[in-house]
Amino acid sequence: MASTFDLDIWVKEARMEPFSFTLAGSVFTMPAAGELDKSILSAVNLTNPSAADIETLLRAGLGGQWAKFDAIPAPLAALGELFRQWQKHEGIPLGESPALSDS
Repeated sequence: MASTFDLDIWVKEARMEPFSFTLAGSVFTMPAAGELDKSILSAVNLTNPSAADIETLLRAGLGGQWAKFDAIPAPLAALGELFRQWQKHEGIPLGESPALSDS
């Protein structure tokens, strides 16, 4: 009899280190990008994310820290770089995750 794949165990074992960054002297922590809930897939375009998509992803990643982060002025270019570094932390851009591949 074939064993049943236990996705719960895979999720626990695949957990990555959180991503931390500073802005205006405050430390913020987000889960690795691939740790976001699958529900985010219906809210953003991961292949070619717009500025709104990036904001949605950052808001999801920051969770309860979003209000504090959002209150700090930062140039748009900094948000793009934050997004790239968050993806780089995981080693695979969000849109190129093996779990999202059609092949």
